Amino acid sequence: MKRRSLAAALYRRILLLLAIAGLAMAGILYVVAVREVRLAADHQLINASRMLFVLMREELDEERREPDRSTPPDTTPPLLSAEDREAFRTNPDWGMFVVFRRGVPIAQSQDHGETQLIPMRAGFQNFEAGGTSWRSYGLPVPEYDVLVVVAERSAAHDLAFMPIARRLALPLVVLVIGSAGLLWLALRRSLSEIRRLGADLRARGFADLAPLKREEWPDDLAPVVLSLNRLFARLDHAFELEQAFTDDVAHQLRTPLAAIRVQAQLLRKMAAPDLRPEADQLMAAVDRANDLVSGMLTLARLDATAIERVPTDVCALVADLVAEQVLQLPAQSVAFSVSPDGPVVFETDPALLKIILSALIENAVRHAGGGGQIAIAITDHGTDLHIAVADRGPGIPPEDRERLLRRFERGSPHAPGSGLGLSIAARAATILGGAMGLDGRGDGPGLVATVRIPAKA
Repeated sequence: MKRRSLAAALYRRILLLLAIAGLAMAGILYVVAVREVRLAADHQLINASRMLFVLMREELDEERREPDRSTPPDTTPPLLSAEDREAFRTNPDWGMFVVFRRGVPIAQSQDHGETQLIPMRAGFQNFEAGGTSWRSYGLPVPEYDVLVVVAERSAAHDLAFMPIARRLALPLVVLVIGSAGLLWLALRRSLSEIRRLGADLRARGFADLAPLKREEWPDDLAPVVLSLNRLFARLDHAFELEQAFTDDVAHQLRTPLAAIRVQAQLLRKMAAPDLRPEADQLMAAVDRANDLVSGMLTLARLDATAIERVPTDVCALVADLVAEQVLQLPAQSVAFSVSPDGPVVFETDPALLKIILSALIENAVRHAGGGGQIAIAITDHGTDLHIAVADRGPGIPPEDRERLLRRFERGSPHAPGSGLGLSIAARAATILGGAMGLDGRGDGPGLVATVRIPAKA
């Protein structure tokens, strides 16, 4: 199944809304700009008509003072000078005007067919002339019985709008792109709380089922935090039930096994010499069953162990475990060497570290044989701790090393032990965040069990 990104999904949806909002904004700006351009063009038509009237007013006043100067209706009086006409002919393709008196044109910008189509009405009018659209404004002057009409091509409005559109387009594009970038940064920052929650869960140990503190997380994550706390509570209850069951089973098994061992010891003392090997086998089977029960109980308790890291003298811990083994072994049976001699203080869980070292040392003693040597090397790298336990036993073939780290696996069906020692050590190392590996010795037969434990994050 293809993985999906919550941030990418939210970003796409919000970006779509942003694009729609940008288009709507652009549409609104377009409508407003076109309206403003048209209003400005209408004001220009009004001003042009007024200016025309001002230019010809002197002639009209003079006519009123000298009525005899009036000419027949079919004759155009010189209301505008040549200079005035030239001012309005600077761009004859885009504008024109006609001055009417009593419905008769007495002055116009130029003599062509379009001027004949100008509507002789006051106010704003739209009309077609020469295959193009025009807009006109008629200024009535009742006291002179004159109507001044000025017209302009509608296409001129579009040309006037284009510079405005270009000036608006770049800021709008920059605004959309900048908003998209800021939106992505805001989403990444907002979702950082989810990443922090994931990091908090990853940093927890197997047995760390303490509830999350509600006040440390945003309100948006409240349903997730509450659900996780309920899950932690159910898991904690399940671990408690499993622990109680395991303890009961171990107690119920150890009691009859202890009784069987006592009976086997009595049987060995009372049996004839030729039956004593069978009694020894029975005692060995009982001891193996005891080891198996103890190992299973240890494995069951490992997952429920809460990690408590404290500064620990690893050399002193190894020395105590070696001393316990020496007291249980015959004299001069196994020789131990531990390096370095001085203290190595490392912050870790001493209980789990003791389980790991006990399992490795016991495994090395079991396979070292009489007169064997066991070398324990401790190295503090700062970021992690390496402990290597090397023996002079028969070793393990490379193809079997990974298999023997699993539960109930032994080198051969008749090999001593329960097949749980190495798996217990590997499991405890995993709980501490480390790992364990098995290698051969480079200077002869034997096995090197190495465990790596990282420092506290």
